[in-house]
Amino acid sequence: MTDFKVNCLIIQEREIGDNDKLLTVLSERYGKLSVIGKGVKSIKNRHMHCCHLLSYVSFNLRRKGNYYYITESDLIENFYDIRNDILKLSLSSYICDIINHVVQEGVEENTILRLALNTLYAILKDKQSLETIRASFQIKILAEAGFYPDLSFCSICKDENVLVGHLDLIDGVIVCNNCKNKHLLIESSEPFAERGLDKPIAIITKAIINTIDFIVNSDSKRFLSFSLSEEDLFLFYILSEKFLINQLERGFNSLDFYKSLL
Repeated sequence: MTDFKVNCLIIQEREIGDNDKLLTVLSERYGKLSVIGKGVKSIKNRHMHCCHLLSYVSFNLRRKGNYYYITESDLIENFYDIRNDILKLSLSSYICDIINHVVQEGVEENTILRLALNTLYAILKDKQSLETIRASFQIKILAEAGFYPDLSFCSICKDENVLVGHLDLIDGVIVCNNCKNKHLLIESSEPFAERGLDKPIAIITKAIINTIDFIVNSDSKRFLSFSLSEEDLFLFYILSEKFLINQLERGFNSLDFYKSLL
């Protein structure tokens, strides 16, 4: 068994037994790892303050079987003020749930780790409204996971200047208003509709198209540096959430809880 040191963000914690925790962490070199914190629920344990959701920590780990065990720990950032705000904490938990879902065990994900840390910092410092941060993160994480929509032209008539249209939330393509009416594309009431004419769609405007392109092509320090009109922001929020739910083909209890607080 060889010890190694890694910086990582705790994206899930689960209590096991009386004093232990099973932590899911996103590390800078080794991707997602399952880490056992022996005795860390006890206030007398020297690793206790490093073993909480959202903590960005430096761990010395020792592998044994399918798990890693903490031998040394140092706290880098615990995002403490997020924990004092139930709305910010619930949004941050949802973000961690998405990351946990899209990232594979043991696959290096430095870009997603940087995105997670910068998003949590934006929440902490109120860089944008929470809903704008959520919508932008949903688009950015989907792009990083390979779910980037094709927004360059209408998928039917190939018009490259779609001012108002609809995003096909399953195929990730645009259908302009003229083609939507011609092909009788209607919005499905089901969140995960099968491919076909009756499928989930969301309104998209030229301003939203440009914003999505900016978010996807910006680094994680700048992806929130945009502005939209109030009307376009509202449409962007709807589109972003629907696109994520349909692409991942699942909902999240943490999202439901966050939205219940709004």
